[in-house]
Amino acid sequence: MRTYHWILLIILTLGTLLLSYFGPGPSHPHAWDRIPLFYAAFGFVGCILIIIVSKALGKAFLQKKEDYYERHR
Repeated sequence: MRTYHWILLIILTLGTLLLSYFGPGPSHPHAWDRIPLFYAAFGFVGCILIIIVSKALGKAFLQKKEDYYERHR
């Protein structure tokens, strides 16, 4: 990257950090917004559920039994 890209990136990063620190406080429209790390935990549990459901669907619809080809001869 060119020098002015790095300078612009640093200015934007510092500006964002300053606005988040000195800007207005967070509003909590929902009760779960007050729970620390709620969205991180929610995302983690969601990913785990996606893995479990997709493995179950794969076993139910994609995998064949070991004697699948021998039965049809």
